[in-house]
This record gives sequence, C-alpha cells and structure tokens, in this order.
Amino acid sequence: MTVKRNIEGKDQLLKIGIMAAGGVGAYYGGVLAEAGRDVWLVARGPNLEALKSNGLKITSVGSGERTVQVNAGSASEVGVCDLILFCVKRYATEQAVKDMTPMIGPDTLILNVQNGVDAAERLQDLVPTENRDNVLWGLTYIVSHMEGPGAVNQKDGPRRIVFGEHAGGLSERGQKVHGALDVEGIDSVFSDYVHRNLWNKFMFINGLAGMTAVTHRTLSALKSTPEAWAMLNRVIDEVEAIGRASGIDLDGEREDVMAYLDRLGPDTRSSMAVDTLAGNRLEVDSLHGTVGRIGRELGIETPACDFIYAVLKAQDPGE
Repeated sequence: MTVKRNIEGKDQLLKIGIMAAGGVGAYYGGVLAEAGRDVWLVARGPNLEALKSNGLKITSVGSGERTVQVNAGSASEVGVCDLILFCVKRYATEQAVKDMTPMIGPDTLILNVQNGVDAAERLQDLVPTENRDNVLWGLTYIVSHMEGPGAVNQKDGPRRIVFGEHAGGLSERGQKVHGALDVEGIDSVFSDYVHRNLWNKFMFINGLAGMTAVTHRTLSALKSTPEAWAMLNRVIDEVEAIGRASGIDLDGEREDVMAYLDRLGPDTRSSMAVDTLAGNRLEVDSLHGTVGRIGRELGIETPACDFIYAVLKAQDPGE
C-alpha cells in the first residue's frame, strides 16, 4: 500500500464530531478525547447515559484498560463541527445523515470510514448538495465492539484510518484532517490514491467478514480448515478481479491483504460475525451483495461471494 503521510503540524484545532459512538466511533472518539482534541460523541439511550455519567471505558489490546471522560450528546447538542467522522453501519446511513443535520455547516468536512467501495459515493448522494464536495473517502482497519453502554473493546487490528480525496492527490484540508487524527492510538494515513486502499479493504473485509460470519468460527478455525481457507481465498480473488476490471491498480494489494490476515490474532472474528450470532442487522448488501452486483455489471462471475450473500441474507433480520 503506497501512501503519503503528513509529518507536519500535529495540533489542529478542529471541532470533531463522531457519528456515532458504536464500536468504531467510540474507540476513535475516546482516544481523540484522551489526546485533548475537541471531540464530541453522538449517542443515545443507555449508551449516552453511561457516557455522560461514567465516561467511556476503553479496553484495548494495544493500550490496556482505562476510563476516559468524553463529551457526548445528541447531534443537536453537539452542534456544527469542523470535521465529522462518519462510521455508522451502512444500513443506518440514511437515518444517520438526517440525524446529523445540526452538525453540518457550510465548511464541515465529513470523513467516511464505512465499509464498502461505494460508501462515500452513497453518502454524497444523501448530504446537502452544497456539502457533497466536503466528503472525504476513507476506511479503517480495526476490530472493535461495544461491550455494553459506555464500554468499547478494541480487540485487534492496527487502529488505522486511511483517507483521501476522491480525485486523488494531496490537499491542504486533508493535511489538516491528518493532523487532527494523528494521536496516540490512531495510525492516521492521508493517501494520494485512496481508491487502491478502499479496494484493499474490500478484499479483506469480504473475505474475513463473510467467512467468519457464515461459519460462525474464528480466523484460526478458518486457517486450520483447508476447504474454508480456500473459500476465503476465492472470495478475495473475486473482489480483486472486479476491482481490476473497474480500472483500479491493485498490484501487490492481494499480498498485502494476506499478510494482514496473518498478523491478526487467532481469535479474530468480524463485527459481521458478531452481528450474525446476535441476530442483528447485517451489512451483507454493502459487501458481498455489492461484489455480485458489480460482477454482473462487468460480466464477471462471483460464485463464492454470491453463496455467502445468499446464506447471510437469509439470516439478516432487515429493518
């Protein structure tokens, strides 16, 4: 993965809104608050009550356990932000955009780190027209789940946020965002070709999420079962094929994905696997469903992803 990183200007005085305080947002919001950033976590119900009363309990494989005092409230209470880290599940996007309207001003930047190669484009379709160009395309590598109201557990992954401009290249606003996110506990990367990074993540997440969800087993179980590991590899191959056919330069990215899978802990399972076991809604339309859709548009067969989609779609409780 070839990226350019900013090495100047650490302390950027941006008001940051976290939309919202789930497994990904709570972790990143917590470490930003810990670093002294002006950050606000959007939450509701018991989670909001716990954050306001007790702070955020962070358990992290990388930095241990502690409780961090955070600013938390509804989108109206948070108000207009300079930067919004948008990290809700894909199926919640439309409602989340409506809810965060009070947080969006004319110059607000919205950094999308949702799963899927088309997530930022979908977000652009939903935000006010005057804010479409303020959406930054991004992704994150982290294994993190809420363990109850006001408690997040970061179990694995490099805690990396990669983002960039849709058109590629570097920009002053991107450098500012990098500076704001460049704190202990976050590996902030400003990429000059974010579409390569997005497809790298798309290969990884379809393989890991799909196979840990459909088998209900951990990464180590997949690796120790030749048939399952071969299936995971076929998923990655299918995603790589449609990415290349879409015009994305993916030289070396498959090897990078496999190396990342090798570094993850043996007990790793995706958030989709956790959601499947809990009977929660699934992001399967945004992952394997999207692979199949793009494949059909390009005339490329994707049987492994189609199978996973069919199995998980049957388990998705929907709205």
